Amino acid sequence: MLIKLEKSEHGQVSEVQIRAPAKLNLYLDVLGKRPDGYHEIETLMCPISLYDQVTVRPTSQSEIVFNLEVDDPGTRHANSETRSEIDDPAWQIPVDSSNLVYRAAELIQQGIGTKLGCEIHLKKRIPAAAGLGGGSSDAAATAVACQLAWGQWDRDLAESVCAALGSDIPFFLGDPQGIGMAWATGRGENCQLLYAKPALEFLVTHPPAGCSTRDVYANFHQLGGPRGGKKIIEACKAGQTQKIGAELFNALQSSASSSSMWVERQLKLLSDSGQRFVLMTGSGSSCFALLAEPMEKQEVESIVQNISSRAWQAGIRRVYHASAWYAESIERQLSYLL
Repeated sequence: MLIKLEKSEHGQVSEVQIRAPAKLNLYLDVLGKRPDGYHEIETLMCPISLYDQVTVRPTSQSEIVFNLEVDDPGTRHANSETRSEIDDPAWQIPVDSSNLVYRAAELIQQGIGTKLGCEIHLKKRIPAAAGLGGGSSDAAATAVACQLAWGQWDRDLAESVCAALGSDIPFFLGDPQGIGMAWATGRGENCQLLYAKPALEFLVTHPPAGCSTRDVYANFHQLGGPRGGKKIIEACKAGQTQKIGAELFNALQSSASSSSMWVERQLKLLSDSGQRFVLMTGSGSSCFALLAEPMEKQEVESIVQNISSRAWQAGIRRVYHASAWYAESIERQLSYLL
């Protein structure tokens, strides 16, 4: 996440803006079901430059006010015959206390013990039910933004709130050294930053239907033993794009494909467009291609335009170009800002 602070003439924080990145799972293996009902996983997560923006303003009243703005290229370019964002499942996002953003603010408020409230504005670009982690990233950003808006920063509190809200939310906090690629185990809550920063470029697609994480895991069948992620971790540390591409893996892809036609449709679209390294992210429904070679900006734009045109014909409304995204730690950013 990338933090921006605005202060009043008295030096108090009047507004906090945070860019909350999406993520891709470059590797995801399911090791089995745990006694608590969750699945034990191993996954390599990479933040990318597709992001939401969370803005928090402190208020003197204790109320938490939350509003949502959709900023979707697919919606902006839609013609009158296509569905609007109102009935598009990508943007069917609650703005009440069931939203992770609201819950994160509430838990931080309780953890601090403050009587102050806040206004939260979420500018949403990352589609929901996509396997891109948008809701989790927004929650992590809110946990940070609310603390700063209310005059403090406590990493332990942020980490405990994020862990309580969801398995992959702590990933988006990074650690005191930075924010970037991480190897996650357990339910996904145990994250180890890799400190690797390979320059990776992706094409990301999202169809007009999401995947139910519950159903994808319920229909999952183990095929063979664990693969192990040693090779892809080593390739990332060495910055070897071709080897990273060759090791892309998602054990949930088969299960998701059996429940949604959109997974295979996206993978075929990307493959037919000349992309060699393609994969579904998370539990779906979004898929991505890792660009095999460095390209000039104009060349990438041409590929995106070509895939976007074919995607629309196939009923796939969203195609994004994104890069692997790395940032300094929250503490390091605050040392510049406070």
